[in-house]
Amino acid sequence: MKNILKSFFIGLILLGSLSTFSYAETINDLVDQFKQATDLKRQDIQAQYFGNEISASGIVANVEEYNFFNEKKDMVKKYYRIVTEEQKTPNNTPYQVLFLSNDLSSVKDFAKGQTITKSAKIIRITDERLNVSIWLYDGEISAQEKELFTQ
Repeated sequence: MKNILKSFFIGLILLGSLSTFSYAETINDLVDQFKQATDLKRQDIQAQYFGNEISASGIVANVEEYNFFNEKKDMVKKYYRIVTEEQKTPNNTPYQVLFLSNDLSSVKDFAKGQTITKSAKIIRITDERLNVSIWLYDGEISAQEKELFTQ
């Protein structure tokens, strides 16, 4: 009987610790979870979701060249970025989705005001004070890119 009670309490402790960090299934859930988190939990969220695929949509505000720079290795890599207009979650948290690609042909036909919906890998989540930015990468993440994208 004593072992059963011990197992029960251990199970409750594990269940309680897992429930405080639930997996977000939508971009809205992820944005709200990130906005509510402390700085330490935000680091955990960024690590947990890095490279996971999620579907997102938005209205195109701009398509531009974007350079990632790695100071440690003095390396620059050019990408193409689709910036979307600010949106709000059902909980009224403002956020912006940025789609990144290394292929010009996959982004050149988008126009301002056009709605875009894509599934891509999460590479960055940041709190910009006025909104949360979710960066999504369209493609496989190489070891070199993982080093570039890691915050």
